Parts: sequence; C-alpha cells; structure tokens
Amino acid sequence: MDQIQELYQQLILDHNRNPKNFKKLESANRQCKGFNPLCGDQIVVYLNIENDRVQDISFEGSGCAISKASASIMTTILKDKSVKEAKSCFD
Repeated sequence: MDQIQELYQQLILDHNRNPKNFKKLESANRQCKGFNPLCGDQIVVYLNIENDRVQDISFEGSGCAISKASASIMTTILKDKSVKEAKSCFD
C-alpha cells in the first residue's frame, strides 16, 4: 500500500511541476471556468472541438498541486477523444 501511495504522490508532484497542456489555447472554440470558493483554486479549460472530436485541449489557472495535476491528467486523457468518449469519462 505504501508503494501505491508513493506512486500517487509522485504522479501528483510531477504533473504539478510539469503540467501537460498548460497554456491558453488560442484556437479554442469552447471554454469553461471553474472556481473552488473553499480553497481559491481557479482553472480555465480550453477546448477545440471539430467533427465531434476533442482536437485540442489545454488549461491555465492557479491552485493546489492536486487541482493542477488533475487538470493536466484530464487534458492528456481527453485529447483526441470523441465528444461521446470524453463525456463517458465523467459518467
């Protein structure tokens, strides 16, 4: 169990220090802002959806390591998915 927890912590710290897709996506045709009033985290997710596919996705904002890492992992997973596949990730 300690190895899994250590791996989880390393994953979170790596994505926090080197987030994937951390930029404003100039070609975005969709965006969504999120704000957590309890801790002050703010994230904006940018999407470029064409032909019912997530052609590109990025995010920017500020927050704790977990929120930044979560956005980094989410954008990595959703890139190149169909809209239907992307929605099923949240179900």
